[in-house]
Amino acid sequence: MKTAILLAQERSERVVNGSGHMKALAKVAGLPLIIRNLRTLHAAGIEEAVVVTGYEADKVERALSSYHIGLKVTVVRDRDWERGTAHSILAAASWITHPTLLVPSDHLYPPSLIRRFMKTPTPADATVMAVDRKQDEIFDADECMKVRLSGNIVTEIGRNLDATDAVCPGIIRISPEIVDTLHRLLEEAEVKLIDLLRSLARRGRLQALDVENARWISISSPQARRYADLLLQLHGDTLETSYVGEHAILLNPGPVATTPRVKAAVGARDMCHREPIFSNLLDSVQRKLRIVFGAQDDHDILVVTSSGTGGMEAAISTFVPRGRKLLVLRNGAFGERLVEIANTHNIDVVELGGAWGSHLPIDQLEPILQADPQIAAVAMIHHETSVGILNPVHAVGEITRRNNVLLIADAVSSLGAEDINVTRDNVDVCVTSANKCLHAFSGLSSICVHPSAWKAIAHEPPRSYYLDLRKYQKYMNERSQTPFTPGVNTMMSLNAALDELLDLGVRARWEHYHRLNTRIREGLIELGFELLVDPQRSSHTITMVKVPEDLTYTQLYQELKTLGFIVYESKGAYAGRYFQVANMGALEEVHIDDFLNAVRHVLAELRHTETRPLRLLSRAATY
Repeated sequence: MKTAILLAQERSERVVNGSGHMKALAKVAGLPLIIRNLRTLHAAGIEEAVVVTGYEADKVERALSSYHIGLKVTVVRDRDWERGTAHSILAAASWITHPTLLVPSDHLYPPSLIRRFMKTPTPADATVMAVDRKQDEIFDADECMKVRLSGNIVTEIGRNLDATDAVCPGIIRISPEIVDTLHRLLEEAEVKLIDLLRSLARRGRLQALDVENARWISISSPQARRYADLLLQLHGDTLETSYVGEHAILLNPGPVATTPRVKAAVGARDMCHREPIFSNLLDSVQRKLRIVFGAQDDHDILVVTSSGTGGMEAAISTFVPRGRKLLVLRNGAFGERLVEIANTHNIDVVELGGAWGSHLPIDQLEPILQADPQIAAVAMIHHETSVGILNPVHAVGEITRRNNVLLIADAVSSLGAEDINVTRDNVDVCVTSANKCLHAFSGLSSICVHPSAWKAIAHEPPRSYYLDLRKYQKYMNERSQTPFTPGVNTMMSLNAALDELLDLGVRARWEHYHRLNTRIREGLIELGFELLVDPQRSSHTITMVKVPEDLTYTQLYQELKTLGFIVYESKGAYAGRYFQVANMGALEEVHIDDFLNAVRHVLAELRHTETRPLRLLSRAATY
């Protein structure tokens, strides 16, 4: 089945934004519905679309020629469009020589739903109608065609039915037999397509194909159009729920799920970074970050366009003087990365630590610092995400401050979710990332610098051009600017995300993370999983989960991805044996419950035990 008939011939009963009464040309998120639908068909694998026009056909044809679509489009004008959909189908009869999809132009739906029609085996002469049994989750369900079902057979169809089992999203698989029947019926009397479908249903000849978790919406009113705008903003142009993980719920340690407010901020406007409006934005971000870091007025808050690793490289390469040493506390992959960064810049490194996940030997730190005055700074990871543990920044900070040594702390995956305060914990340089527990987009690292750090390098030449933080301090303090072109739109997202964090409250955010993480841990233990880290040492954003002996990580990952959840493979020696479940980002308890339900379902499927139908609630939730 490679052909689809797209009906674009009707006049809307109600005005839909931007196009008068022409349903197919109503714009949703900036694109006409008909263009969105044609692109969906192309993404699903349809090779030719036959567009049937009628009302304002010239406008429709102009729109078709104004946008890139990707697949072959043939336009057929229905001169009898006012007589109903049956005549429009007959206008395209020459293309219905084999099973063909009939789709409306005033609905939105994902490519995976079209693929399901294409792949589901049915007799060549069968008529198959999409149905959605989740009637309570349908926006403006009163406007939809309703059906009664007996198993997978439609027994009755109508807009005003009582005691219904499902609604119809408008997609129907038709055959040449339908065309022959319509020809025969129209020779005797004026009939509509719904009359034929109702007749097939009453004779038990109309099959149902459940859309399951697919998102779709009928654009029947201005309110529905606004809701569709929101869905597209949340889930992307394809509206996919889970197809190969394209728009899945992210349970990986960044990038993270973001809210509609943050997504909207990214595209809010075009902005020149050398104009006062950007300086105002940067000042706003700086003020809010100062609160989240727990910084004082004399701290500098700098923003660098880079990942968190870029921020850590900027900190290490800027604040370790030439001829001095860096002591790295390490007990995981990211601690080891700090050693690699220092080695890249020819900085002498003293390593203190052990195996991944081990306790840092803090009792050895002070004697080493006192014995080696060449050590200028200590660098450490607050949240070692490779094993999901928190390291004792506060205890280290007491030691470094007492010994007049800088503390450089990686809070990339902890600031916003864990209890860290640069003033209380004596952190001289603290680095974080926008796209983890701050809930913004990727591409910015933020660095909080205590005045003592600048004094340590007062006469040092720079090691790096782009990552020399003295440039960022100078531009920030003198101009409220960055020295190089920043990620302006990502900055907008960070500003909005910080608003959300401060509206809730920093401590309330911590508590929210604790609740989500506890829910994950308890739920996975109940399902029989073993966890790696003792709760007393674990972070509240990552759970390290042992892969059951009878399964593989790849199996779990692929099956969960199919259901719309992305988990993360562990690193190093834990790869393949453990996986990570992160609760970073704009997640709520309903998402965690859905994830646990999906895990329960996957375990039953992979072990070939009895399983109940899976029903996920968060498909209707906003995150």
